[in-house]
Amino acid sequence: MTQPDTTEFARLLVRLRRERGYSQGQLAVRARCTRPYVTLLEGGERTRPSRELALRLAHALGLSGEERRAFLAVAGHPESEATPDGAGADVFRLAVGVVDTIPSPSVLHDSTWTVRHANGAALGMFAALGRGVPPGLSLLELVFDVGYRGHFPVWEPWARHMLAQFKRDSLHARRDEAYHALLARLGLLPDFVRLWRHVDPAADATPVMPVAFALSPYGTFHLNVVRMQFVNTPELWGIVFLPGDEAGERFIGSAR
Repeated sequence: MTQPDTTEFARLLVRLRRERGYSQGQLAVRARCTRPYVTLLEGGERTRPSRELALRLAHALGLSGEERRAFLAVAGHPESEATPDGAGADVFRLAVGVVDTIPSPSVLHDSTWTVRHANGAALGMFAALGRGVPPGLSLLELVFDVGYRGHFPVWEPWARHMLAQFKRDSLHARRDEAYHALLARLGLLPDFVRLWRHVDPAADATPVMPVAFALSPYGTFHLNVVRMQFVNTPELWGIVFLPGDEAGERFIGSAR
């Protein structure tokens, strides 16, 4: 039996996938396509994916800058507008710089809500709430933390809302080992398994999530969690905590 000739795109796709340690199935989940179709692309039996799929593959592989442009060109879909030299070469480093210039508490996290970076105001805010946010901690772990959850005046509705959003955000990460390790840790916390089984993924990404906290001497105060995702980096999210009332303004001011 003769094997199909592999195209330049097929060879490139195989190399990039293996460099990132993804199986064909994992890449398919991240790119929202089927594993058999990835197999056909890598075998050269499908030589030109649609532009939409090529973009999803580029996003799933975490490509940016010149590497992204080259990938799309080989896929048969060269970008019509060039990106300025250097843009996207180190998105995380640049994102850290952006977050560190924001005066309000701000955090960078991935699709499993695992903290990648927190600015000084965020470190101060979470310290005031009695819990640090070291890199490697998922923000979802804070929601179910036995001590931390006492700061939510109405905890369960908020936890359900957070779970629904988390399930949507982490959909493409469900085959990753880190995702399952996180669920194993969360499964040891009270109420997580019960709520996880009865909450469906949110239909859409919520750009702003209001939340109420209770903390002496501020009483009950409200914050707005503003969410953003960096262009062409589906694994990198930013959130900014903004005051929702006067008490929230005083609390945020104390964290700066």
